[in-house]
Amino acid sequence: MKQPDCIFCNIDQDNFILKNDLAYIIKDKYPHSRGHLLIIPFEHEENYFELGKKTRDAMNDLLIIAKKDCDEKYQPSGYNVSVNIGRSAGQVVMHAHLHLIPRYSKSNDI
Repeated sequence: MKQPDCIFCNIDQDNFILKNDLAYIIKDKYPHSRGHLLIIPFEHEENYFELGKKTRDAMNDLLIIAKKDCDEKYQPSGYNVSVNIGRSAGQVVMHAHLHLIPRYSKSNDI
């Protein structure tokens, strides 16, 4: 269920890069590297592990598409795929989401 005070529940759909029935992709507002994306479920759940299998699968489908697109656009030399669960793990927005972070050989390639 949508939460009125959650930025990910109330994001403008014009910011979506891609979506399916259960999740969407946006650019990270504070990217660690060029092409850093967030994969976010429409369902409001703080903890990734509490999401249903269909939602996690939908997020994973978008992750694979985003990775292929990033390969074509930026040719990174590697990737980090991460999820922070809980404030102590670095979660800032308390709505489950995945990070796709392209990595480059040059440390200043943002």
